[in-house]
Amino acid sequence: MSPGPHNVEVRLRELYSSERVRGRIEELVERLYRDYADSPVTFLVIAEGAQRFADRLVEGLRARNVNPDLVVLRARRTHGTTLGEVEIDALDPSQFEGRDLLVVDDIADEGRTLEAVLALIEEGEPRSVRVAVLVSKHAGRKVAIPLDYVGFDVEDGWVVGFGMDLDGRFRELDSLALVERSA
Repeated sequence: MSPGPHNVEVRLRELYSSERVRGRIEELVERLYRDYADSPVTFLVIAEGAQRFADRLVEGLRARNVNPDLVVLRARRTHGTTLGEVEIDALDPSQFEGRDLLVVDDIADEGRTLEAVLALIEEGEPRSVRVAVLVSKHAGRKVAIPLDYVGFDVEDGWVVGFGMDLDGRFRELDSLALVERSA
C-alpha cells in the first residue's frame, strides 16, 4: 500500500507478471515481423505511457533486421485520473502519405484518443494503418476502433505498469497491475 492523491491508499493487484508481459510482447514482435518484414513501417507512438511498449517492439524488430521509423506524438486525455477532451500536439499528417503506419498506444479504453489520432493521420493518406496497444480495456468503450495487435485484454479498472501510470507513479513497473483504492 502507498499513499495516493487526496490521502487515498493505493493497493496494486498484479494482473500480468513481468515474465508474461515480456513474453507477450515477443509474440507481438513475431506477428509484426511477419507483417512488416518486407515493407518499411513507421511507428507513431501516441502517448508517453506507450513509449516503453513501442521501444520493446522496435528492439525486437531491429534484432530481426527490420528498422521501423519512429515518430512520437503527444496525444492524451488524462490529467491524473480524470479523462478530458483529446489533446493532440501539432502534427503534419502529410508526412505519412503512401506509408505503412503502425499507431502504438499503451491502452485502448474509451477509444476517443485513438479515434482522434486515426482521423488526423488518415488526412495524410497513408498506404495502410494498423493499431497496436499493450492493453485493451473493454468496459466503457465508447467508439469502435480497429485493434490489430493487442497485448492483453482487461475488462475494467485503472491499469499501471510498463509505462502506464497513476499520477506519475508506477510507470517503471515491469508487470501490469490493477489499482485498488481504499479511503
